[in-house]
Amino acid sequence: MDILFAEKSNREVIELKPETVKDLAIQDIVDNISDNETEMLVLRDILTKIPKDIRDMQYRQDIMKDLMENDQLVEGLTEAAGLIRTLRDLGSTKTRRMNNDSSLYTLLEDLRELSVYVQVTEMIYRCLKENNVKSDGLKIVLREMENVVSDEKFEIAKQDIETMLDKLSNVRGAIVGVNFTPDLNVEEVMSVDFVPYRIKSKFKFAEFGAFISAVNQTAMATNSAGRPMPNVHVVDPLLVTMTPLIEKHMKRSYVKIKMMMNKYVKLDRMSITELFEGILYYLTMVKFSKRLKKEGLEICMPVLEESDDNSVSMELKDLYNVRLFFAGEKNIVKNDFRFSPEENLFILTGPNRGGKTIIEQAIGIISIMAAGGCFVTASSFKGRPFANILTHFPIDENLTINYGRLGEEAVRIKEIVKESDSKTLILFNETYSTTSSSDGLYLSKDLLHILKKKGTAAIFNTHIHEVARAIDEMNEWEGRSRFVSIIMEIKDNKNTFKVKRSEPDSCSYARNIAEKYGITYEQMLED
Repeated sequence: MDILFAEKSNREVIELKPETVKDLAIQDIVDNISDNETEMLVLRDILTKIPKDIRDMQYRQDIMKDLMENDQLVEGLTEAAGLIRTLRDLGSTKTRRMNNDSSLYTLLEDLRELSVYVQVTEMIYRCLKENNVKSDGLKIVLREMENVVSDEKFEIAKQDIETMLDKLSNVRGAIVGVNFTPDLNVEEVMSVDFVPYRIKSKFKFAEFGAFISAVNQTAMATNSAGRPMPNVHVVDPLLVTMTPLIEKHMKRSYVKIKMMMNKYVKLDRMSITELFEGILYYLTMVKFSKRLKKEGLEICMPVLEESDDNSVSMELKDLYNVRLFFAGEKNIVKNDFRFSPEENLFILTGPNRGGKTIIEQAIGIISIMAAGGCFVTASSFKGRPFANILTHFPIDENLTINYGRLGEEAVRIKEIVKESDSKTLILFNETYSTTSSSDGLYLSKDLLHILKKKGTAAIFNTHIHEVARAIDEMNEWEGRSRFVSIIMEIKDNKNTFKVKRSEPDSCSYARNIAEKYGITYEQMLED
């Protein structure tokens, strides 16, 4: 059971290239949305894989809307997500059975897993039923959970679990004395005192071992990069140490308990654990949306529309780059932007630090978030997100040692053009800026010529103003779309960070830079 793809979906995605992820600062965004490592890994994985089918985008968006409109639903699924994580950490009962592990330790873990499974299934069912979900995705989950909890076998399982818990011990609780090492590994169990009453604690007896196991799993099960490894089973030292003491209380019932456990070996935990990444993704993004709203920033849910032909139309109003919010910018400038089959090739010019890269990143990030079924940082979004985004931003000079800067650009551009189509957006940032103006103009025109023929959308951010001045000539080339010259506006020799249609104004840009660094004739004369 999955809540990231619609029913009968082919589940096809296009994974963003590492260069695009880096150039659009996706990791920086993920780092600022969450400080939980698991959430960060899930967010990055989902955001960087764009669904090919717009129905999958709409499917996700509808689930996101359900959550954004209902705080109680968010609270209920947040609690359920914690139990699903526990269920995942407990591992696969089936795998352990296949390994012929029939120890007491395994029985205890099986029981704990069954107990959590029953608890989380009922919790998700009640949460979805009581909150009147509207999205197809959550309705499907509700229907599946209802089928499970209404089954007579489920009720029998609940009763048997309670019976097994009783048979595991004659007592209702245990007080455990444990010594830990400095890194929270169990050093030794000093005592296990059984008592005839339930312990009032954060953890139930059957779940306490799962907590200790999780602590040790975090500390021990890491890869070479220091990140937790998924699905790694770590022996729980607390339960191992306690086993001989507990076994005394259930030795006579061991065979009966084992027979009961065998009835539930095939119980489908996967139907629950498969929900984990999806639930975590939606909850994290909803939490982020509330954070933006609290700061007074506008967001909206995209109106997704598929075009009749094989092209992309996208109209954005009041868009802004979310990275400005992370940077603490108080006066974030907003812009409008529109792609259509007739106008999807833009030559962008303007001064350094005038906002060219910021606007390019903003458009790429918004398209990615819309494709992921999320809200976007704009007041309005209408159309279809791009199926793929490719970027050509400047790279570290150390990486150009084999080809030189121009050679490196040529190799990357060839691959970018090869991958592009009419549903692709390419963001260029100072491409061919290290060569002469005449050479840069020649190379840029050839590049833009093939993109026009292919119908690929592009924003060509450049200091080579002659490219923008050649627009009339370039619009005569084969291809449906026309080129448009846009600039980052300057008023009174100050950057406004607003985008407008206009031919480049080289003198204005130069004057702006000169004044900023105090090198105009008048400024130097005063010195």
